[in-house]
Amino acid sequence: MTPDTFRHSPEILPGRRLRLEKIHARHAPALYASVRRSMPELDYIAWGHQRWDEEAARRHCESTREWILTEGEGVSYLAFEYDTSTYVGCVDLHSVDFGVPRCQIGFVGCSRQRGRGLVREAALTLMDWAWRQGMARIEVWCDVRNTRSLAFAESLGMLREGLMRQVERDGRGLLCDHHLLARLASDPVPDPLPTMPARPARADSDPAVA
Repeated sequence: MTPDTFRHSPEILPGRRLRLEKIHARHAPALYASVRRSMPELDYIAWGHQRWDEEAARRHCESTREWILTEGEGVSYLAFEYDTSTYVGCVDLHSVDFGVPRCQIGFVGCSRQRGRGLVREAALTLMDWAWRQGMARIEVWCDVRNTRSLAFAESLGMLREGLMRQVERDGRGLLCDHHLLARLASDPVPDPLPTMPARPARADSDPAVA
């Protein structure tokens, strides 16, 4: 596994009910609409405390895409339902250590899609791709106050490995404790979601805004 693994990652990763599209400027309207709708629930997401408008969403998509293509130190995908092209959420791999290799996974779902298991499917689809590229370990660093995220990480087959005290600053700049969870390539995951063959996708058109 090298930075080229992420630079040349597929534009579309197929899931069972949804497709993952590598982040692009055309995704800005869908991302902005979701962030605006979900803002009260983004308290533990650092960028959730930033000022967001349509232009900020566009810059975020463009800069993230540029980071993937130039640095190759991770990748970010936005998930859309096959049938409706409704935006579901975003998942990403970051903080890569190529020597292991290991990384962290991030996930932020659209509040309107909660309870359907779609963000879990998106995360498992991306993890499955990472395992097939040779990733040995995927981690989640979870603020101890974020019980919803902790439960979600465990639903991905992540195991709690310890408590990291005052390891990061939260969105308000305060030092906070994190749970460390991880899953190895050899670990089982409950109720795995298989990756399905790619369906025809209109990747060149604007996705519907949820």
